[in-house]
Amino acid sequence: MMMEIPIPSFSKTDGLEESRFLMDNRYAEALFAEIKTADFSIVDIHFRSVEDLKVYSRAEGNDAIWFCAALQGNAVCRSEPESDEFMWRSGYANLQSYNGVGGYLDFYKKEPFRMVEIMLSRDYLTKIAGIAPSLFDEILTCGDTSHTQFKAFPEIIPFCPAIGEALNQMLNYKWTGNSASLYLDAKIREILSLFLCRREKNYLYCNVRLPQNSDKFIRAKEILEQRHQSPPSLHELSLMIGTNECMLKNGFKMLFGTTVFGYLFDYRMKLAGRYLSDTGKTIQEIACLVGYEHQSHFATAFRRKFCVSPQQYRASL
Repeated sequence: MMMEIPIPSFSKTDGLEESRFLMDNRYAEALFAEIKTADFSIVDIHFRSVEDLKVYSRAEGNDAIWFCAALQGNAVCRSEPESDEFMWRSGYANLQSYNGVGGYLDFYKKEPFRMVEIMLSRDYLTKIAGIAPSLFDEILTCGDTSHTQFKAFPEIIPFCPAIGEALNQMLNYKWTGNSASLYLDAKIREILSLFLCRREKNYLYCNVRLPQNSDKFIRAKEILEQRHQSPPSLHELSLMIGTNECMLKNGFKMLFGTTVFGYLFDYRMKLAGRYLSDTGKTIQEIACLVGYEHQSHFATAFRRKFCVSPQQYRASL
């Protein structure tokens, strides 16, 4: 065993709680960032294994429903005792419940993997089920002993760009003030409605068409993240993934709900927020780490994103 990882939980208070768990050893590097209330828990998971790695997990008596979405990389999942096997791929998700079900995740050597897990209490789902009973009836009945495992869809499915945009907004929101819980609640409801409407015969507002060659645009996103300090131009990036600039711009926006450089900006700012909260690095050092040569340019960009300066952001933490 290389390390035990804390299990996500619900808050015991009426407020919003935040926690982070870092892992850095000879097997893997990982960050688990959790935001939780009494009704839901949002966990942003970043994982990178040094070698091919198998990780075991087990859900025991967890009376909750999980929305899981892979945002980067690939990992093979094997559950027991059902012997169910599938691959988590970037851009795919499912809504599911596990009770007394264990399983393994196989991670590939040095391939970054990122997943968002939104754990929803049954009381919370019961409260919102009245809005659209047909969407939630089957989900709410999966808690009896005959249903140890439940999936909204038999296989993981690609989520639409609108869900990707909502996830991005939720993960990049600055958790301050009394409105934070309300904002997160609204985003979770938006994601659930967009995802579950695919089970209805007629749905209007969730366009689930993915661009052709979407793997190329996923690769473009990964290149931007890997080279965020010195990113390629649009022309260079399009050549790297084997397409042209027009296809790159249109396909990337359709898949991720933002432009190429809009995504790069948000990624840099998220990294900057993490450095400000988790390290003692200077503002100049952080500016260089996220790709800004001049501290003043970084500060301007940061203020545009978070409406406060980097110093004020760090002080508020």
